[in-house]
Amino acid sequence: MFQLFLLLLEVIYLFLAFKTGKALFFIIAVGLGFWWLYELNKDVRKRNEALLNDTIEQVEQYPHTRYIVSADYLNALMIDEYTNTLRILEREDIDDEFEKKEYHFQEIYEIAIVEDNKNVALTSKGGVHGWSLIDGGAKIDVHVNDVEDSEEKKDKEVKKLMLKMVVDDLSSPIVEYVFLDNKQAIPKDLDEYKDLFKECQKWYQKISLIIKRNEVEKDRNEMVIKGWT
Repeated sequence: MFQLFLLLLEVIYLFLAFKTGKALFFIIAVGLGFWWLYELNKDVRKRNEALLNDTIEQVEQYPHTRYIVSADYLNALMIDEYTNTLRILEREDIDDEFEKKEYHFQEIYEIAIVEDNKNVALTSKGGVHGWSLIDGGAKIDVHVNDVEDSEEKKDKEVKKLMLKMVVDDLSSPIVEYVFLDNKQAIPKDLDEYKDLFKECQKWYQKISLIIKRNEVEKDRNEMVIKGWT
């Protein structure tokens, strides 16, 4: 209501400024305009802060050791190292309850960083190089350490950045967590994108390590079983 009052005063003083030609009225109108913008931004910040706090409160109800929440507050990705569980929370609207997808660490087979439908990094069970289920069986030669030097990184702009995972779920074997989804492409040298890619890469490395740990553990168990026989 106060913002509407400020806006109305600004319009009145602009009218007086153009009607009388007095600079004082114009200066007052400009000052009122800045005040209106300040109050508007303050309200937006308060609403965003309240939304973030509410989202965090909902997300933290789920067991976890670390998590990340998307910028639109509609998705969350979390890891629970105590139960060896990866969890993805999703909702259509900020007023909806989260729906969860849960996977035991052993059920994660592949993970890739994907920019505009192009894999720029891939880790999978049985080796990093090879046939990727994420690409529908396409051959890919990307290593976890090759992210910064990959050919795909030569593109100057990007619209979408996400993690794609192959999990042990016949009904939905491909799951995604989106870090960026813009209608207009943004430059990769933009600080905003660099920060998003850095965060995406951190989670990629965490889940890659999970995949490799479980692969080593499986090999160790197989060796023990063979030793018994």
